[in-house]
Amino acid sequence: MTKCGAEQSWLPIEGDDLQDLIGLAETRKEDKVPVKPEQFFGLIDSLYEKPELRLAVTLVGLFGLRPAELKAMRVEDGKLKVGNVKRNRATAKAPKPDRIAYPLEIPELAGAAGQALAQLSSGLFKLPVGILNAQDFKTCGHTFRQYLDRHPYWAALVKANPGLSPYSLRHGYAYRGALAGIPLRQLAASMGHDVRTHMKHYGQWTDEAGLDAAFNAANAKLTASLTKRQQQL
Repeated sequence: MTKCGAEQSWLPIEGDDLQDLIGLAETRKEDKVPVKPEQFFGLIDSLYEKPELRLAVTLVGLFGLRPAELKAMRVEDGKLKVGNVKRNRATAKAPKPDRIAYPLEIPELAGAAGQALAQLSSGLFKLPVGILNAQDFKTCGHTFRQYLDRHPYWAALVKANPGLSPYSLRHGYAYRGALAGIPLRQLAASMGHDVRTHMKHYGQWTDEAGLDAAFNAANAKLTASLTKRQQQL
């Protein structure tokens, strides 16, 4: 604007004067709520009579998929390959290669990930028609949400746990991976993003129960180690 000969009063505000005009958020943005293992098991169990939706939810929850990635995956050599569903200027110039999404089982559903891959690979079990026929990735994710929102068990979970959403299945995967001690770089790679993105969106949530369990386990381990050293003296 200086080059155009604009008067000083029209120039952008800079420095300390600009800071005075920036307000403060009145409410803190809530961290995304993950689906916990017991909730995930209950949801899968409630879908026994809906095998197509059960397969979709199992894949999203056990492999940490974005719901839209249900339209961009395939089974190859016994592993789940996932294509890129994000479209922006960077990916247009240098498309990301397909990634392998690794499963994170829960004890109540031992073997469910391998079973889901076998069902998907055989073609005998298919995803819900609305997901298969989705015109694009965005529609696929939206359709997945619609299926879940219409399911009574999921509706009850959401009512009892404010902040829960279909994306919480993916957040639950990230939370289980952290508790299992999977290195952050590998966990982020399986989910299809970098470490910085993972920490920003998936690495902050916790609750009192999780803190209690983590510190109780750590203190028990420390106490046992101390006791062992004292007995050796």
